[in-house]
Amino acid sequence: MCGRFTLTAAPEAIAAMFRLGSIDPFPPRYNIAPSQPILIVIGGADERPDTGLRQRSAMLVRWGLIPGWVKDLKGFPLLFNARSETVAEKNAFRAALRYRRCLVPASGFYEWRRRGEAKPQPYFLTSRGEAAFAFAGIEETWLSPDGSEIDTAAILTKPASGALASIHERMPVVIHSDDHDAWLNCREIDPAAAMTLARRLGGDVFEAVPVSDRVNSVANIGPDIQEAVAGEAPLAESPQPQGEDGAQFRLF
Repeated sequence: MCGRFTLTAAPEAIAAMFRLGSIDPFPPRYNIAPSQPILIVIGGADERPDTGLRQRSAMLVRWGLIPGWVKDLKGFPLLFNARSETVAEKNAFRAALRYRRCLVPASGFYEWRRRGEAKPQPYFLTSRGEAAFAFAGIEETWLSPDGSEIDTAAILTKPASGALASIHERMPVVIHSDDHDAWLNCREIDPAAAMTLARRLGGDVFEAVPVSDRVNSVANIGPDIQEAVAGEAPLAESPQPQGEDGAQFRLF
């Protein structure tokens, strides 16, 4: 699963990495949790005449997808993750996967390793040698009965591999930078073809560092929660096959 992540790269770096013409300034965020606003990148239908590349834009959305058919949010679960194996079949996600795929910029994420009765050990995971990367996301705009709109999104997950498999059974889907255009191109790339992109990168692209359980609280939002803790060594590579084809500011 992916229940906490970070976005600490500079706005200028994110704009350049995701080919955004401009982006509003934002502070580094070290402990992003479900229901909070997250930055996503969406693709446009038109091409830029100077490059022939499709337009992209960024927007803030609620992390927790609300399907368009939901009538009342009371009692509705917080859908912040969607399993890549079944996302095309689930009524809650099917339309978003077909028509509203997005990228979720991130600098890292957290997972918790559970061993028997011991307290779960959190790990901070970052992409080797990269300041930021992109989770595979799906977006939906929900229209409430009073006429107001809420833009929402979920992050896709898949079975973990590489060193990450020894921490947690699931991992977020990361879209390779070469595949960003294809993932965002909902007009020409159907869900079946898009999901082949979700299988390209495995857990071996991440480096895992054990961190303090201070990350467990959303009230802790400083960079100190990413500091390595003594007594827990960083994970070695898994022997299994690698790779595959003041809370933070709130809007809701």
